[in-house]
Amino acid sequence: MTSLGYVAAHDTWTNQRAFADEDEDEDEGGDEGGGDDEGGGGGEGGEDGEDGEDGEDEDAKDQPPVTAGGLFTLKTYPVREISRPLSMTEKILQLRLSAGTDISAKGAFESFGLSGEFTYGVKDNFALIGGLTNAYNFKQFGVYFGFEAALAYDLVNFRMAANVHRNAIPEYRIFCNPPATPEEEPVGGLCQNADATQDNLPSGGYSAGSMKFSVDIGFPFRYAIRPEVAIVALHTLMSIDFNSAEKDYVQVTPISGAAPGEPTTMTTVKGNGAKPDLNPSLGISTNPVPPLSVVLFAQLRIPDFDTSAGAFQVPVTGRVQFSPNQKFDIGLEFTLLNVKPPEGQSPIDNRFLALFLQTRVGR
Repeated sequence: MTSLGYVAAHDTWTNQRAFADEDEDEDEGGDEGGGDDEGGGGGEGGEDGEDGEDGEDEDAKDQPPVTAGGLFTLKTYPVREISRPLSMTEKILQLRLSAGTDISAKGAFESFGLSGEFTYGVKDNFALIGGLTNAYNFKQFGVYFGFEAALAYDLVNFRMAANVHRNAIPEYRIFCNPPATPEEEPVGGLCQNADATQDNLPSGGYSAGSMKFSVDIGFPFRYAIRPEVAIVALHTLMSIDFNSAEKDYVQVTPISGAAPGEPTTMTTVKGNGAKPDLNPSLGISTNPVPPLSVVLFAQLRIPDFDTSAGAFQVPVTGRVQFSPNQKFDIGLEFTLLNVKPPEGQSPIDNRFLALFLQTRVGR
């Protein structure tokens, strides 16, 4: 018991002495520090602080770019199109300029169009959209402005745009098929080739349709099956019309009881009422190599939700795009205006070709 008491007393005394020595050292250091402050020691402390801030800045510069969750900048914006966010990145402006021409079977290169469009990322999940599109020597045009917002980031968006537009009305004529001479038309109801049929086809001429105001709604969707392949859909879904148009599209209907050698179809210019139009789209996007993108998509157009025969069209567009860097894209769009044509017409008769350039500026 005496031994244990001695050990306990010795430990207590040693610890108390150590604490006292430490306190005395701190007091002396504090007095010296106070003297330094009065003599300008605070300046040295400020210099130390500045050195610390510089160190933090240097560390921040060494950090990799933050792209988690799609938080890209212009320097880190993906070259591969499928890897790009579905919504335009915050503070990045994308400008698109395109020039196109009609290359249909009849009247190729007789009409042209020039379009300009933009997308601006207000936030990473919200963008403004707008532009002017036109074709067929301005017989067809559209001016739109709206927004696109993410519902599920990088998966599905909501798109709404006010649109003032009109369609070009194709003009039809009767052609002999096969023709005895280029662009042969029946004379007196007969073709020079007795075995030729008389086909009612677009002549290559266009007239302006009626003006229309609508609000276009879509739910742009993209799902990447693989890093090089993705499904894209519903960039457009429907249009809510606010007025009717007297002339909007051409309906081709068969002529019952047509005699051999006589036209089998007739055309009627139809209007578009103030009912919503159905315009869903579906396609597939591929990136065989990062700079090269190939997209194929189709759209179903049903004016006034009228699904009767001849009242709808199915345009199909193929797009090839090359992206040499994060700021620039160049490509071609080839469109078959209706792959479900009426009897007597081929799906490849009506075609349109456009060259486009895209550039991005911002942070």
